[in-house]
Amino acid sequence: MNLKKLALAVLAVGTTAYIVNHNKKNIKYKPAQNFNLQNFLGRWYEIARIENNTQKNQTNVTHRFNMTEDHESLDIIIRGYNPKKKKWIKTEGLAKQEIDNVGIFSAIFLPRIAKKLYVIDFDKEFNNLLIASENYQNLWILSRKKEISETVKTRFFESSKKVGFNPNNLIWPSHEAR
Repeated sequence: MNLKKLALAVLAVGTTAYIVNHNKKNIKYKPAQNFNLQNFLGRWYEIARIENNTQKNQTNVTHRFNMTEDHESLDIIIRGYNPKKKKWIKTEGLAKQEIDNVGIFSAIFLPRIAKKLYVIDFDKEFNNLLIASENYQNLWILSRKKEISETVKTRFFESSKKVGFNPNNLIWPSHEAR
């Protein structure tokens, strides 16, 4: 059994148990509706995030979401440059959309981090989105471009505040050429 098949098995069994246990928390936000998975696929630039151990100190971060060969789940590749270590860091995972046309995913990042991810807000053109983890520890602003407009920034700040995040905790990694 290859690593991806093993990870899918873990995703199917382990994530369900994890999510059932952790969903006892009072989640204030609901996933975005009318969320077209095909429009979500591809490369996104990370505009802002709440700093986390996995991505600590990273700049030039991109998130890539692609359908797996069996079209059952998404391959996730997050890639960023750590200037302190002077190297590129890649984090891989798998995700499954829980409900068609709804921005909620069960995800596992290898080797063993399971998360439920919510798309809280997105624009109708699928150029910008706001994603949060179920535990209020992670928040990302992603864009198809390396920068966002002040209008989008203001909108996402308001959306994040409404669901209990402090947008002042976001960091804004650069996208300088490496």
